[in-house]
Amino acid sequence: QKIYEVVKQIPQGKVATYGQVAEIAGLAGQARLVGYALHALNQDNVPWQRVVNRNGV
Repeated sequence: QKIYEVVKQIPQGKVATYGQVAEIAGLAGQARLVGYALHALNQDNVPWQRVVNRNGV
């Protein structure tokens, strides 16, 4: 749930990395967990497309 709240705060036109989201959510070092959580997402109100890997992809 904390991951989704962090992702919802990413402004339109901006992106964040999985690692940044994990750190802000209090899950430092758990970037992969962020990816798993976003993959399992069934909500339309979370802008998952604003989260990219560390290479910007």
